[in-house]
Amino acid sequence: MSNFLKLIRFPNLLIIALVQYVMRYFIVEPILGINRIKLQFSDVYFAILVVATVCMAAAGYIINDYFDTKADRFNKKDVIVGRKITRRVALLMHQVLTGISILLGGYVSYSVGHWQFVFIFFMAGGLLWFYSTSYKYYFLLGSILMAMLVAAVPLLVVIYEIPPLNKTYADVLLASKTNFNYLMYWVGAFSFFAFFGVLIGQFIRDMLSLKGDREIKRKSLPAVIGLKWAKVIIVVLILFLSASVFGVWYEFLNAPVDKITPWYFGILIILPLILLAYRVIKFKEGELFKMGKFLLRFAFLAGISYAFVVNYIVNKL
Repeated sequence: MSNFLKLIRFPNLLIIALVQYVMRYFIVEPILGINRIKLQFSDVYFAILVVATVCMAAAGYIINDYFDTKADRFNKKDVIVGRKITRRVALLMHQVLTGISILLGGYVSYSVGHWQFVFIFFMAGGLLWFYSTSYKYYFLLGSILMAMLVAAVPLLVVIYEIPPLNKTYADVLLASKTNFNYLMYWVGAFSFFAFFGVLIGQFIRDMLSLKGDREIKRKSLPAVIGLKWAKVIIVVLILFLSASVFGVWYEFLNAPVDKITPWYFGILIILPLILLAYRVIKFKEGELFKMGKFLLRFAFLAGISYAFVVNYIVNKL
């Protein structure tokens, strides 16, 4: 069982589920509550959506390890597929989890009156397969694709919430000539942060896996342009993300009554990102980079956890 949990990256799956629940109950629900509007996508259907998302992510981890054993051996990682779990069993697990995800995704898509949403899960399954078999070997393609898939996780919450909201409040929307697109802006900000956070993480992982990537001829960022220029790009992305966080506060959240956000952003997100940029600059091939990975994870979780601050501020107002 422990090998299976390692294979599917169980802690990461918990974070995925947590992100979706946080988006629903600490962002979408309080924002709607300002106008005395209630969630319409049922808790049961939402739980099924979360399980579908988690199953797809688990299937993606399995198939990635299935095709990545050679590089993992070169990078001295703990190889599970082929050693602790047979390749046949791993492939079967991937197929079962992908199938469960698509079936559950289809069920909740039908429940909100948009059966075509099931293609989101079909597409995710296909992209994860092709990422593992080929896309990750192309320059930038794999890293950008993975960042997009992670960024889609919080957006699913809004995609499945808006149709029942539109149905229930159709008369109100027609009379007021409004819509629920503002939910996309709120959750989209978290997806934006997740996209660049994961992209930076992918490039840092490429720095640490440079030896293995060279052996399997994977065209990762540092393998193609060299470690020095890869570090430059990573630092630029970190500074861009830091500036974006500051810009969001300055343009949209800079309210006199909110004394928490500027300190939260500055100390818990921007400061760790700046320290991460410094660690990247000082990085040398072969280092373990434990502090750098910790700083990135800390800033990423702090960014997602800002949803709790939003919930507090909204309820306070």
